[in-house]
Amino acid sequence: AYACIKLLNFNDRVKKMTAIISSHGELLQLIYANEETIILNKPCGCLAVSDPPHESMYYAGWWRDIPKQPSVFHIFDYSVKQWVDPRSLEQVKDQKWSEIKSAREATEYGGFYFLDQIFDSDITSQSRIISASELGVDVDWTLKNNTVVLLSAEQLKELRMMLAQHVADCHIRSRIARQLIYDSETIEQVNSIQY
Repeated sequence: AYACIKLLNFNDRVKKMTAIISSHGELLQLIYANEETIILNKPCGCLAVSDPPHESMYYAGWWRDIPKQPSVFHIFDYSVKQWVDPRSLEQVKDQKWSEIKSAREATEYGGFYFLDQIFDSDITSQSRIISASELGVDVDWTLKNNTVVLLSAEQLKELRMMLAQHVADCHIRSRIARQLIYDSETIEQVNSIQY
């Protein structure tokens, strides 16, 4: 009996790595301690189990990998063991519209085709195109890829018209997308809308 008591006291002092998990299997903390300290530090309703191979796991009788997060908005719901998007439909719509506006700006300022070449269309370039088209003279023009082409006065007027059409097309597409977004009745419909 004395040897058994000695053995139990020795085991109580043995430290081991243990995972403290919620009742839904969420890893709350890792603790390196003896059995007595683990019991004292385990919150009510939680379990102490062997530590996981890595931290992005949940416990369901054994350690399982948490799937890849679908978006920055999703949170992992340990009770149903899946990612959920906690945002309301209106929040999803507002976020989608913000993404569409960003895509519109990137497209508007990202360049456009004219004479089978790509011309810059950032704010400064738009101003230069408008000014050059009003000069009525031929101009050496630097393209987006930094090559130079000679544009006649007539081509500069056409360039200005193509720029105006490019900008208008960007805004038409975004207005259509905005209408579709705010007419949507489900998050899935909103997420299917592309610019």
